[in-house]
Amino acid sequence: MIDLEYSRYMTELLMDDTLSENVRSRRFDAIRKMRGIAARYEEENFLPELVKTVFCKKADFLMEAKTKAEIEEILKPSTPTYSGGNFQSGNQYHVEEEELILWSKTSLKAPLIPEAQKRYQELFEKYVGNETKDVAA
Repeated sequence: MIDLEYSRYMTELLMDDTLSENVRSRRFDAIRKMRGIAARYEEENFLPELVKTVFCKKADFLMEAKTKAEIEEILKPSTPTYSGGNFQSGNQYHVEEEELILWSKTSLKAPLIPEAQKRYQELFEKYVGNETKDVAA
């Protein structure tokens, strides 16, 4: 499903004559890595639209990244921070849809603490709630 988006980003990188070879190469490598991450999510049967959104948002960040440190930060999983008894978005490169995928994977391994369950439910209702209503109808 994301192959078309992957091709679009790679073509855009090839056509951008304002980039130095160093930046272009780093972005190429990062987009390939992000494609691999998205492919794993696809293999784990997460909703294709959710996976596509994660890929595109992260790829958009990568297309603007200028440093190796920025790229490394973008490629990290979107894990939330815990503060004041609540989970919140981690940083400026945080993608909530990826956080939802990670909560889903985590919930299969062990029960979530109440604060984590609350965050998971909020994200689920925000990004998947309408999908489940359509299926139930």
